[in-house]
Amino acid sequence: MPHTSASDRTPTVDVRQPHQAGAHAYHHDGPDRGQLWQTHARDLTQFASLLVGPHDAPDVVSIAFHRVMTVIDSGRAPTNIRGYLMRTVANVATDQRRSARRRQARDLHAVARAADRGESSGPERSALGVDLRRAVADLSVQQRAVIYFTYWEDLDSRQVADLLDIAPATVRRHLARARLHLRRELS
Repeated sequence: MPHTSASDRTPTVDVRQPHQAGAHAYHHDGPDRGQLWQTHARDLTQFASLLVGPHDAPDVVSIAFHRVMTVIDSGRAPTNIRGYLMRTVANVATDQRRSARRRQARDLHAVARAADRGESSGPERSALGVDLRRAVADLSVQQRAVIYFTYWEDLDSRQVADLLDIAPATVRRHLARARLHLRRELS
């Protein structure tokens, strides 16, 4: 059986054809990039911040946005642009996970030193704040994504599954494992 990539399985719409009801309206010459950016950049950045941290989030979002625009420029537009952008952000975050882990470890070490010296403020000042950041940093990208969409976006498992292109049962499994990990680390 030939290998198919995720982009091969993504439903697409020919941007030169009339669209179905409910599909995003694109002009015959492609979507308005500025409008797409204005519409989605904030949510993408929040999501990416959870996955890779606030320092790397803008880079992840830029790379993901560029990848999606490349797909659209090829004459295909995803039927669910928000979901496609979110999945692409998750994929880019996964690609950058190894280097992000090293940066997060350095950041956590710096926060812990600052907390020991009494220089930090807010939740980072407490040991719980440091422990919470460390526990979340230990979650997989998929587990972080599920936690983000469940608690910050207030989505149910079916909605999260649609956004991440995974089964609702997989969402529930990631959520259960993430909760268990956080409970163990923070108890």
